[in-house]
Amino acid sequence: MISRIASAHNNPAARETGRTDMALSHHIKTTLACALALPILPADAAAARAPGPGAMSIAQILQAQASGQLSCVDIALNMLNTIKLRDSGLKALLSVNQNLIADAEKLDELRRAGTLLPLHCVPIAVKDNIDMEGMATTGGAEQLRGNVAREDADALRRLRDAGALLMGKTNLDELAVSGSTISSLGGQTLNAYDPARFAAGSSGGSAVAVTTGMSLCALGTETVNSLRNAASSAGVVALRSTPGLVSRRGVIAQSSTMDVVGPICRSVDDIARLLAVMAEPRPAGAEAARAAAELQAGPPTPARLAGKRFGVLANLSGKGPEHESVNAIIRKALDALRAQGVQIVEIDDAEFDSDLSSKRLNVANYEFGPLFEAFLARLPTGAGPASLRAYVDAGRYPAGMGKFLQQSLAWQAPLAMPEYREALRYGDSLRGKVLGLMETQALDALVYPAQKRPPLAVGETPRPERNGIFASALGLPAIDLPAGFTPPDAGAPVGLPVGLDLLARPGDDARLLGLAMAVEQTLQARREPPAADRR
Repeated sequence: MISRIASAHNNPAARETGRTDMALSHHIKTTLACALALPILPADAAAARAPGPGAMSIAQILQAQASGQLSCVDIALNMLNTIKLRDSGLKALLSVNQNLIADAEKLDELRRAGTLLPLHCVPIAVKDNIDMEGMATTGGAEQLRGNVAREDADALRRLRDAGALLMGKTNLDELAVSGSTISSLGGQTLNAYDPARFAAGSSGGSAVAVTTGMSLCALGTETVNSLRNAASSAGVVALRSTPGLVSRRGVIAQSSTMDVVGPICRSVDDIARLLAVMAEPRPAGAEAARAAAELQAGPPTPARLAGKRFGVLANLSGKGPEHESVNAIIRKALDALRAQGVQIVEIDDAEFDSDLSSKRLNVANYEFGPLFEAFLARLPTGAGPASLRAYVDAGRYPAGMGKFLQQSLAWQAPLAMPEYREALRYGDSLRGKVLGLMETQALDALVYPAQKRPPLAVGETPRPERNGIFASALGLPAIDLPAGFTPPDAGAPVGLPVGLDLLARPGDDARLLGLAMAVEQTLQARREPPAADRR
């Protein structure tokens, strides 16, 4: 199902039914019909054995075009075909770019004229709190249907200029304030490995689109856990970069301290290619500037793992029986890294407690209200509610947001609250401790599970067992990549994905990518989700 297309935003029945199909434009209907009628790849035997574009790497999709195996229009039609087959059961997308085929034709024309771009016709989906010219930026909120972007967000503009084929908008937790990918506009995105489970979030729509091949890569955002948590639950890779490395202009903000824009892809190499294009510190601190220079000097290569030292934060693994499946996968992954010569340094420090730290460090709770009010004040008349109070009073948001929103309304001057200033102070203190620990122990990275448990079943109570707070609150780059899978069962015929986070020093983004490439090659842990016809 393709729904939430911009031209259908005024359909009253769709507003009442959430994810009910909206009336598709004639252009998109025709495009889908063509996609279903055409072969995915040329019909010769070698092509028949080749992966479809949604399962290719960036290098492969560039080569397939260079060899004449695929045109950009072929790629666009294939993506639409995959969306048609997969999205009705998973609800990853909110809208599809109505200019998709025209954009693909232009990229084919450029190629025929001899112009080749770094990301030529690489399909990329966009989390719907990021501006994409000509499409609504809703943050998943029904009340923001009318907020049509006049230009691309900075990070997206750089991808478009590099030749990316922009697929459309993905579902998210409304306004990106939670971690389950539920919005009033898109409903709940479901896990591709077991649709009875959460896709996590708030970038869950982007991660599900990537793992199922509805897009090759995607853009997401992260305040606390949202990129890496979603990637862990989708069996893909996501990067939180050094703050300031990627511009946040054109994004609905939640936190001026913690927000980042980041890529989600199937491999670390693809992440590196996107980050090198997106990197644009302007202005930025020395750490972000150094990271940008290193990324743009040339692509990272896999590090030599022998002799590297990884600090394992023991307190970020759960202690109950419900945590054992994740703990077993992490132990196996660490054993595989030891076999490559990595020195594992156990760090048992009670201060590294994700539950306690999430309460003490999460300044986004204080920063959201003023930022959202400022965002609403900039909207044209009729594009959205006039204020946070008006948004809350309308009552058209997921029930799980209620407590957060009421708190935001109650705090009249949150940035002057002593609790906010204490959270900032504690973040500075803990950042110093982490960097000091990495220095004294000569650590190349810290490692830990992104989540203490596998993806939860829909209906279970969300839990504070996500470990992303240390990178996000302390301003450190971190990447999540597949570490392994739980044993298969009836609901999850290939098992459930478990992600491993690697955290590095600020500015060491290129070095972190090199380490992650080597870890990825060692673990080789990614598995494709079950096909749609197995559900």
